[in-house]
Amino acid sequence: MTHVIQLPLMRRDAELRADTFNESDFTIDVCWTTGATGRRYSWAEGAYDEELVVSANAVRLERLNAGAPLLNAHASWDCGSVIGAVVPASAKVGGGEGVAKVQLSRAPGDADIVQKIRDKIIRNTSVGYVRHAIEKRERDGAVPLWRVTDWEPYELSAVPVGFDAGSQFRGAGQAPQLYPCRVAGISAVQAAQLRLRLAALAAA
Repeated sequence: MTHVIQLPLMRRDAELRADTFNESDFTIDVCWTTGATGRRYSWAEGAYDEELVVSANAVRLERLNAGAPLLNAHASWDCGSVIGAVVPASAKVGGGEGVAKVQLSRAPGDADIVQKIRDKIIRNTSVGYVRHAIEKRERDGAVPLWRVTDWEPYELSAVPVGFDAGSQFRGAGQAPQLYPCRVAGISAVQAAQLRLRLAALAAA
């Protein structure tokens, strides 16, 4: 049975390919997903494994291909945090991974961060994404599998440290913004319990 649950934006580590930096057009390639299964922890659900399906039918590329931002550590409340942008129409999926070309900023105020990216001092990147549809599968002797069959990258970020498995978007002193997601494989009772837990977290 499928139920609609409000879920927060999530983060996952990505790969910044510094060796691909192009001096003439100030671009660099990013692998923003390989779809690998990773362990997640949620106060509402406990431990589970999350698998991102990487296919043309599963990943919504419109935001990336419209020029989604490369942010400084997921800071999204100020335009000064934008240190680059995805080159329009460069994001694609294939061979089990998602890639894009990013145009880095030439602004003097961003020069320090951009130079650290070029020098491979800043190596960690992260993708922020919304889950639109999930298939939850219970497994004997293992934590549940959340197979994300419809999802949408919102932004890319250069980060000082890769995010842990339990990370999600939450501003200081703010409840996380929630987005509707179709979750298959849970009962009406489980859906109601999950909504109550998420509501309690948002109010905390």
